Amino acid sequence: MRKGQTALEYLMTYGWAILIVIIVVAALYALGLTKPCRWTGTQIREFADFKVDNPKFQTGASPKLSFDLSYIKPTSAKLVSINVSGSGTGSFDGKGAPLNSTPVRYTIDLSNVNIGSGDCYSVDVAIYYNVSVAGGKYETFTTAGKISGVAS
Repeated sequence: MRKGQTALEYLMTYGWAILIVIIVVAALYALGLTKPCRWTGTQIREFADFKVDNPKFQTGASPKLSFDLSYIKPTSAKLVSINVSGSGTGSFDGKGAPLNSTPVRYTIDLSNVNIGSGDCYSVDVAIYYNVSVAGGKYETFTTAGKISGVAS
């Protein structure tokens, strides 16, 4: 009789401890504290030859990704296009817009957005551009990077 009571007390103690852990984890998840972007903030990675600043990912009726883009090389360049994939997809036709060290704000309309406001987003951005080479000709280059953060 004594062994049965000891075993039952042992199981009850561990049962309560497991229940408390489950409640704490559920509360952290419900408060959104398990989303890594809330701790790391906005991150911009891997854009060679370009400086990307102030990204903003908007959700809602007309989702958009906007950011400031500047070309950091001293050569002359023209924008061909920008393609976005990941938490949303979209593209922007650059129509040969000149690229230089002055930041220009680009806004890309998105479709297939699979997140809501306050969620983490992560998009891959490919920038296609032409660089002036000898003889007045242009050569096409591509650079790619990733932008992530909290959607608004």
